Amino acid sequence: MTSIGTVSILLPDTIASNQAYTAARLDEMRSALANQLHGSAFCVVVTGSFGRHEASEQSDLDYFIIGREVDRDLAPHLDVSEILGSMVTQKAAVNGPFSSYVPAEELVNRIGLDGDTNSITTRRLLFLLECEWLYNEVGKRAFFDELIANYVTETVTRESIARFLVNDVIRYYRTISVDFEIKTREGDASKAWAPRRLKLVFSRKMLYFGGIIAAAETADRDYVGKRAKLSELLQLPPITRVQTVFGDKSLPALELYDRFLRELSDPDVRKRLEKVGPNDRSDAELRSLLDAGKQFSRELIKLMNDRYGPDHPIHEALLM
Repeated sequence: MTSIGTVSILLPDTIASNQAYTAARLDEMRSALANQLHGSAFCVVVTGSFGRHEASEQSDLDYFIIGREVDRDLAPHLDVSEILGSMVTQKAAVNGPFSSYVPAEELVNRIGLDGDTNSITTRRLLFLLECEWLYNEVGKRAFFDELIANYVTETVTRESIARFLVNDVIRYYRTISVDFEIKTREGDASKAWAPRRLKLVFSRKMLYFGGIIAAAETADRDYVGKRAKLSELLQLPPITRVQTVFGDKSLPALELYDRFLRELSDPDVRKRLEKVGPNDRSDAELRSLLDAGKQFSRELIKLMNDRYGPDHPIHEALLM
């Protein structure tokens, strides 16, 4: 059970179990890093299922180190790699956007135009929407609020929402959707197709939805209030963010999301799904989960429409 304000919500079993597992492992990793690392010039953060508080034994560890460009040489890559590598069985992909040093200047300021590569966009949006600190919480929070201030400048009016953020969240979600389609056409076999398809339908959609509703909640606030609301909501894992905004009305959507987590956490089910390719879209197990994904979308849309009336600025921001 999780408490939100004065409301207690009984979580579906897999979500509750994965949140408990994640919390325990995060505590272990934080303690291990704190015992061996020193200094405040950098922080270590984790995204992915650990950042979303949805981790299980099947989860990999998508972490990176953030600091100023001038402090790059201070980053303890080997120490962090050895400490965290010994604590999980699944490690981040070599040469991927993780397990690397990310200059704060790149993370915070390089939004849009040619310099904003796929890797930079990925790190920035995951840092914003599904991130937990592993070392130096204060440093992580400082970079986080610096990024939010870049999305919400002093010129943003009370009548508006955090529209710059909305546009970046939309762009990121559509980019990963387009990239998935192209990788499928090109026969990318680096990861199993069916689990990736299901993650796009569930966890990526939850990530997208969590960013959109955070921006929606900034309506009718001045720029200081908008920043504060974003900081409050985006520090929460996506599931908790949805619960905080919608309360027990979120349960139908979370039950569907729970099924996705349960199925992909089951080694036997995952093994079967990993054998399903793009030419096997009629596979009964996959089809059933994709149908659940469509219902998940309907439930999220219902939550949006019930909370935000037709004149709310979020609807125009999503359309225009």
